[in-house]
Amino acid sequence: MQDQLQEIRKACEGLEYPSESDTPFDVIQWPATGAATAQAQVASHNRPGRKIEEVTPDDFFAELFEGDDGDRYRRLRATLEGHVKNLKIFRVGSGEVHVDIYLLGQSASGDWIGLHTISVET
Repeated sequence: MQDQLQEIRKACEGLEYPSESDTPFDVIQWPATGAATAQAQVASHNRPGRKIEEVTPDDFFAELFEGDDGDRYRRLRATLEGHVKNLKIFRVGSGEVHVDIYLLGQSASGDWIGLHTISVET
């Protein structure tokens, strides 16, 4: 598990999610216990009542692939999809200034692993 997390950490090192305040990615690992779906996991790690919106990986990465770091984002996506089952992407807090973004899936051991960043949208 630690090797997987290290590879994900290396793939996102130096990358920032482009928004009004470019924000780096944080590697996350949540135990397999608790909520059974990726969306339920995300909900359990956020304040109740925040809007959760699922975005397809194709839609999420499309704009990122076109930027200066496009090749790095392609490697990041490949790394994530190589280490998690059923990669899901969620935007939490649509309509708020700080929108949490989670790229999340389950590892072979069942733990939830992936990335978190923040998009500042005014």
